Amino acid sequence: MNTISDANTWSNQNLIQLYVNAQYTALLHGYQNELLPAADDEAFNIHQYGNLYMVQTGQLTQDNVTNFSTKINYWSFAYGYIYSINVFFSRIDAAPVDAAFKAGAIAEMRFLRAYIYANLIWRYGSVPIITKVFDLHDNFQVTPSSYDDCVKFIDSELDSAAAQLPPDQPASQEGRASANACLALKARVLLYDASLLNNPNHDITKWQAAADASAALLNLGYSLNPDYQGTFLAENNEIIFARHFTQANSSNFSLEEGRNGSNGWTSQNPSQNQVNAYEMAATGMLPYLEQPDGSLVLNPGSGYDPNHPYDGRDPRLDASLLHDGSVWQGRVTETFDGGLDSPGSSIQPWNASLTSYAYKKGVVEAIPPSGSTVKPTNPWIFFRYAEVLLNYAEAEFELGNEPVARQYINMVRARPSVNMPPVTEAGDALRARIQNERRVELAFEELRFFDVRRWKTAAVTENIPILRMHITKQADGSKVYQIQTLEARSFLPQHYLMPIPRSEVDKSQGSLTQNPGY
Repeated sequence: MNTISDANTWSNQNLIQLYVNAQYTALLHGYQNELLPAADDEAFNIHQYGNLYMVQTGQLTQDNVTNFSTKINYWSFAYGYIYSINVFFSRIDAAPVDAAFKAGAIAEMRFLRAYIYANLIWRYGSVPIITKVFDLHDNFQVTPSSYDDCVKFIDSELDSAAAQLPPDQPASQEGRASANACLALKARVLLYDASLLNNPNHDITKWQAAADASAALLNLGYSLNPDYQGTFLAENNEIIFARHFTQANSSNFSLEEGRNGSNGWTSQNPSQNQVNAYEMAATGMLPYLEQPDGSLVLNPGSGYDPNHPYDGRDPRLDASLLHDGSVWQGRVTETFDGGLDSPGSSIQPWNASLTSYAYKKGVVEAIPPSGSTVKPTNPWIFFRYAEVLLNYAEAEFELGNEPVARQYINMVRARPSVNMPPVTEAGDALRARIQNERRVELAFEELRFFDVRRWKTAAVTENIPILRMHITKQADGSKVYQIQTLEARSFLPQHYLMPIPRSEVDKSQGSLTQNPGY
């Protein structure tokens, strides 16, 4: 017999702990093939894993959503974990275990349930809040709570959890929920709640709540890691909450992303769209002025040279991605036609970047090429201090406190390894700078997918084609750079929210209503 009875589980503290541990897999990390950047304008998935390219091209429907990765088809995934967490709450009060252990476990599970519900409302809007375990003869029909009520529930759960958790977990318990992780999730939830998609009337009290939630994290001892690139490679004081890995419990990110031929199977390539978002280091100006139709006009006075497109850029570009000329694992990257990292390569041409770029952020250069038994153990960061600063800057801007907004965005830009010129704009121009700063600072961290939706800018940004850089090497060694269209995209009004699977709507017998447009 290799099973454990229900009665044994809920009377044994060690087994309850294992039950709690198992629910942490609900926290979807980004060190996997299905990275959300391939569903927005940050990246292109060359092997079409997880069907994320169909989000970019506007093919997502209520009928095919179940064929998508869990990052998009989150509904069924999420409610399975909610059921398991609700089982925990139905049994934990009667469990004969240590009171301090019980309080901590309850708090962790409140955090996890709040995290899952937050991800549900960010994708679907109003969703059913289920906190009970249904019995066989119960009425299984559930109706969605309003978006505001969902936010209130999440907020309450996080407040209750934070009161019972340590500010930060000790090293021996890293990766477990903490009070500060609760605060960071609350800050993101309230920022999204205050944004245009969910707050079309610009209710100022929502922006004040968002500002207050971020302010609660400003003086708790966190700081920006001086080395931007290193922030994603090892534990540091910028991390508020992360998933940690070991050789036994590792990710394959450094083996499956990175440069063609150096790290194994490459699934995603950063886009030229993302590269265009990095300013010039000397002037703080974008290289191109992007027009509403996606066309690019050279930005006069920026200092950008189209013949040397990677020179003099925001240092976060070279810290986040590899481009033609980047040195990686002792070799110069060659994405020009016929180069070792191009589709004309003699090294795995089927796996070459189609945009001329490869991930660097979060990729460990010291990990040997595919076939090694060494695995990356750098953390996937769910919440970090730079995001808090940008959350606070955005909320203060929307409250009309522009000097405060500039102060906090410039704190992020002043990181020693970045040292970009301070932002000085006001009004709509300042809002644009705040939004672009998030795009650059938080690149590939699975936040832009939600940012462009909550800002309601996706109707513009997600209808612009995915761009690539085409590079030709001349006989004299010089190179010609041409920005080209790689993939046409389509974003329709219904795409601001994800569709609920048709099967879920059908079996609800009318208690669930499909999101508009699907």
